[in-house]
Amino acid sequence: MTQNPIRPTEHIRRDCARKMRSLEKSGTFTAILGFLLDEDWTTPNIEDLRMYDDRHLMARTSGQASFKAFRGARAGLIRNIHQAAAEVGLDGDELSYLLERVAEIKTMK
Repeated sequence: MTQNPIRPTEHIRRDCARKMRSLEKSGTFTAILGFLLDEDWTTPNIEDLRMYDDRHLMARTSGQASFKAFRGARAGLIRNIHQAAAEVGLDGDELSYLLERVAEIKTMK
């Protein structure tokens, strides 16, 4: 029986980014995914992403000093990621990577 080697996190990130890059999505979702995957897919790109009370996603783009609110909440972002993952065929490791990145988003008070 052959054992499956454990993929390094960087390989998981790159595979996820390659698959997600092919997805047709809104500019906002593209920017958010780019941030989560450490990719530079938009101009300006998101430099920092925060959550305010789990109901508002806040982003600071390159060259901006303040955060701007996006429509949507953590639950909506997670739902959109699940839908996109199914569409592009992310495997369990890739989906887990993205969801872990969402869980790491700091909360503003």
